[in-house]
Amino acid sequence: MFILASQSPRRKELLKEFLGDIPFKAVPSAFNERAIQVKDVRKLCLLEAQGKGKVVAEEYPDDIVISADTMVSYQGEQLGKPKDHDDALRMLRELSGNSHEIVTAYSIRKGEKELLHRVVIAKLYIEKMSDPEIEAYLDTGSPYDKAGGYGVQDKDFINSRILEGTESTIMGLPIEDLEEDLVSLGLLK
Repeated sequence: MFILASQSPRRKELLKEFLGDIPFKAVPSAFNERAIQVKDVRKLCLLEAQGKGKVVAEEYPDDIVISADTMVSYQGEQLGKPKDHDDALRMLRELSGNSHEIVTAYSIRKGEKELLHRVVIAKLYIEKMSDPEIEAYLDTGSPYDKAGGYGVQDKDFINSRILEGTESTIMGLPIEDLEEDLVSLGLLK
């Protein structure tokens, strides 16, 4: 059985859509992401994805565990999930009218053994937003559980253009790459 080491509703939705009738179970990881102190966003993202998967794989050693982490990087600064309203406002002001990178790393493992990992990069441009537009978006509550303080799927509020990569990478699980890797490992046909 596949285990998704995540509580992200977006990752669950993406994996469900991708796997179709193949069953999987979503299990949140107890991995402490704050324990890793690495500046490089790509390396940090991968280490967090691997850590999440390792913790869940210890509990489910006979299953295939897929874990992922997503980070937004703007001008070399990692933008995680906003701490509060002011933090979300700051992030959205910075990203508004600019392009930035979204880094999603994932790991596929079975028990103690990591079978494969990958770091996937996307670039996104967010159209300029006024403060009232940002405030209206913040009022929905949607930005607070998302890296960078926005969801690319929130199209009523966020007008964006993908410059590189895929929407699934931006949403937290690069389905095209994951499919290629699962097939290459013989875990999917």
